[in-house]
Amino acid sequence: MSLEINELVKTYTRRGETHTALRGVSFSAPEGAFVTLLGPSGCGKSTLLNMLAGLDRPTSGRISINGNAVYDSGASLFVPPGKRNISMVFQSYAIWPHMSVRENIAFPLLNGRKQSRDRRQLEAMVDAALEKVHLTPLADRPAPLLSGGQQQRVSLARAIAQSPSLILLDEPLSNLDANLREAMQKQIRGIVSEEGITAVYVTHDQKEALAMSDMVIVMSEGNIEQVGAPRDIYYYPKTRFVAQFMGAPNLLEAVVSHVAEDGREAAAESVLGKMVFPVHGDALRQGDKILLVLRQEDFRVDETGSTENFSGNNRYVLPVLQSVFLGERMELLCGMDEAAERRLSVYVNARLVSGDSRSVALHYPAEKIHYIKE
Repeated sequence: MSLEINELVKTYTRRGETHTALRGVSFSAPEGAFVTLLGPSGCGKSTLLNMLAGLDRPTSGRISINGNAVYDSGASLFVPPGKRNISMVFQSYAIWPHMSVRENIAFPLLNGRKQSRDRRQLEAMVDAALEKVHLTPLADRPAPLLSGGQQQRVSLARAIAQSPSLILLDEPLSNLDANLREAMQKQIRGIVSEEGITAVYVTHDQKEALAMSDMVIVMSEGNIEQVGAPRDIYYYPKTRFVAQFMGAPNLLEAVVSHVAEDGREAAAESVLGKMVFPVHGDALRQGDKILLVLRQEDFRVDETGSTENFSGNNRYVLPVLQSVFLGERMELLCGMDEAAERRLSVYVNARLVSGDSRSVALHYPAEKIHYIKE
């Protein structure tokens, strides 16, 4: 493994009160993996990144990079930042305003842990980094005259020019507008993958994490809630927190009403009605309380309000309380009870639905139902 974190704990004492920022965090990542720490503000992701960088010292635990321990509380080992062979890209770009683009990239090579006395070698490393981020034509321009996106590309070039074992990225795109942010997502992921560098990326943006990562680590209050591939985190959340944070609006509390004799299929009652689904993971028993996770995009919709076009279980006719046009799709908010206090969110192709329907027929495929045993 390129990166291994074992039982990392960080506590602070302020004004006589002890605050725990990390609560025994453990995970590992293979060489070349793009790992994202995802979670709300204050969950501990930036604290963890600073521990990896050596900018803050953990209270206890162990950190290894490429098989070499850089922190081990048991052995009283702490390797300072300059000797960890890592690079960091900050949210604020952190460029030197009195230098040109080329000088910004060259500065760590001239003064850092890998000082190069061969001028030609240095220039070749800088030129290669400039080319990778498509900034060669702007190499001699004063860095402050660049746009925000260009300045962040300078930061990225400076980081990869040092050929680090690990690159740390602390919300590097949060200051950019939406279109530029999407373009930079692809560029950062592409460059880091081509270089084969292990990367740890911090963000609170779910879409960003899903688009860029090999591995997503969802954090909450100093704990790791779930570790997995983006698809697993999105479609198969293990906790209520992960499901909510990943933007699942349809979380229905339900009680198991029936389990097939072979244990492979179950039925549960919820505010939406009866739902039938295959059993996964631990066995279910009648009376178990579960949380059904219904993805908006997985519903099948018939605007005529008839369920005859659907076969199987999990068919419903619901009133449409509100239609929201979102461009490529329409969001239908449907009432699930008589008082319309509980709403079901459904996505449909905006061209296929008029937007003024008073009711719709819905079908949710059983195989796409995910549940969390509570």
